[in-house]
Amino acid sequence: MKSLIEIPKTMKALNLHGVGDLRYEDVEVPELTEGTVLLKLKACGICSSDIPRIFTTGTYHFPTIPGHEFSGQIVAVGDGVDESLLGRRSCVFPMLPCKKCKACLKEEYAQCSGYSYFGSRQDGGMAEYLVVPTWNLVPFDDSIPYEIAALCEPAAVSLHAAKLGKIAEGDNVIVIGTGAIGLLIASFAKKMSGKNVAVAGRSENKLTYAAKLGFETIDTSKEDIAEGAKRIFGDGADVTIEAVGSNEAINNAVKATGALGRIVLVGNPYGDLSMEKNVYWSILRKQISITGSWNSSYNSRVNDWKEALEIFASGELDLNGLISEKYPMSEFEQAFADVRNKDKFTLRVMFVNK
Repeated sequence: MKSLIEIPKTMKALNLHGVGDLRYEDVEVPELTEGTVLLKLKACGICSSDIPRIFTTGTYHFPTIPGHEFSGQIVAVGDGVDESLLGRRSCVFPMLPCKKCKACLKEEYAQCSGYSYFGSRQDGGMAEYLVVPTWNLVPFDDSIPYEIAALCEPAAVSLHAAKLGKIAEGDNVIVIGTGAIGLLIASFAKKMSGKNVAVAGRSENKLTYAAKLGFETIDTSKEDIAEGAKRIFGDGADVTIEAVGSNEAINNAVKATGALGRIVLVGNPYGDLSMEKNVYWSILRKQISITGSWNSSYNSRVNDWKEALEIFASGELDLNGLISEKYPMSEFEQAFADVRNKDKFTLRVMFVNK
């Protein structure tokens, strides 16, 4: 083992002891093993999926340190690890696949049937340190701030969804959802299509922000998405990407999509879903293709993470506006209150460590 620092025995972390029982406390620093590195965590975003995980459903065991959108500096390396990694900045692909199932043997790791996951199935990034296998490391250039790099996970998820839409130059695209994922998908969609991309949602302040980014907007509290599509495009969308996960959003995605169009479903559902009969008929009659999207591609053929970091480094996207607030972990109560406050404008609230 080689280290840049004297590794402490304990660290501060946000530790979930039960549903709604999140504590800022001292825990043991995890031990390095062969093939792993110790990451000193610098930034960790609060994902919308963290909210039900912490306050409603719980994680897979207690206690668990949440957080799967993070970046940091490699400060120690275990046996068998290239010492040139010491000091490097890195974000982390949070899935730990079994590498034995049918999907893994095809390198489709996001579809692994026996995976673990940082922040839900095992301890994650809302801490000062984390031990990470070298396979999961996605190093990035020193020119990218840690906070921006911590957006790589939602960016990779968004890029993956946009790619699944098979967006071609000239396609008209609607993205349903005004969260960070929705706005990132819209950004990648516009890069692919080169034409108008519409963002649909009911949050007035987020739609105003989307308009400032150059997107057409559809306020679903005032206008049906299908009507908005006709107003903006003159017809149904060629591609609709749903990033909400509700009955209403999915039904409206079908209604807003034109003949021979494509729909990508990204939003995590909060309950059982159903579909109106006429909407189902519309899928058949318009011959709409529907694709599910979960996570991102991370393999020897396609690596959405590296591609997202290249886009970050190029400066093509204005990412700073996606980070609404930054807090030290000790102020976690206020950070989560911000995220849960529907009247407050937030996209990504982020924990930062020195």
